[in-house]
Amino acid sequence: MEPKRKRMKANERRQEIIRAAMEVFAENGFGGSTTREIAENAGISEAMIYNHFRNKHDLYTAIIDEKLQESEPLYYPLDAIRNRDDRRVFATIVSNYLQRHGEDTTLLRLLLFSALEGHELASMFVAGPVRKFFEFLADYIRERIGEGAFKPVNPEIASRCLLGMVHYFVLLQKIFGDDTLSPLDPAETIETIITIFCGGILADDYKAETVP
Repeated sequence: MEPKRKRMKANERRQEIIRAAMEVFAENGFGGSTTREIAENAGISEAMIYNHFRNKHDLYTAIIDEKLQESEPLYYPLDAIRNRDDRRVFATIVSNYLQRHGEDTTLLRLLLFSALEGHELASMFVAGPVRKFFEFLADYIRERIGEGAFKPVNPEIASRCLLGMVHYFVLLQKIFGDDTLSPLDPAETIETIITIFCGGILADDYKAETVP
């Protein structure tokens, strides 16, 4: 006789449903996924999903919220900013992004599906946490321009260029399967991106003093 499965607490069951839904949504998108498929992946009844979430939209929203809560602390290197350690500020952001999304592409896939399907969560993501991060980074770049450390570039564009480089790198490697990037050392990748970015943004006088 098979032993009975341990009864999960409500929060544990909720997390299990979210985990199963992540896998299904990341594979099929929002429009191409059903609660039945999610229930089968989680090994539960479809009715159990509705005990925790009103509908598929609420479940999708919960996934995005959870992923953002996991990621947000990684992109605000406050100590390096206080010390005006520019390379460490940028390297921390790039390194954390590369590690987080290089190891788990679920959030990237979910957001790509959301954008392509015209789902409101894509615009919610851009208008919320993404904009908050870019404002944070642009403020730092603006301050450093005022202090003479950076060239007088557009801070809003510069902040997006930094993340854009590593974001596209991850897309090429993990989503599009660019095999030429697979054997590269992560440390070399980070250093190359930071060198290119700092080479473009650091003021010439400042660059001569800080870059060997």
